[in-house]
Amino acid sequence: MKNSVVARTGQLWKLGLSVLLLLVGSFAPLFAASGLSWTGGTVLVLVGYAFGCLVIRCPTCGNRWFWSAALDATHYKPLLSESACPICKHDFGVDGSGP
Repeated sequence: MKNSVVARTGQLWKLGLSVLLLLVGSFAPLFAASGLSWTGGTVLVLVGYAFGCLVIRCPTCGNRWFWSAALDATHYKPLLSESACPICKHDFGVDGSGP
């Protein structure tokens, strides 16, 4: 994961925040002590999903990677395992700037 295009472009924190919101929104309503209703949990899940789809993008071509992956599931694997943008094919070097 540390060599993925998302990590190499410094956007791993965005993915982490998105996943955290999805998990909290999904599981917190199961526990009454959390104080989060099912409606609140649903809102958190939707915000987390929208955040991931809208803000994680290619610095070169501007493509919203997870939006594209939502439309074409074959894009998920390259985002998490390869060092190049699945759309414009720009390869991001170790420092995130490319070759």
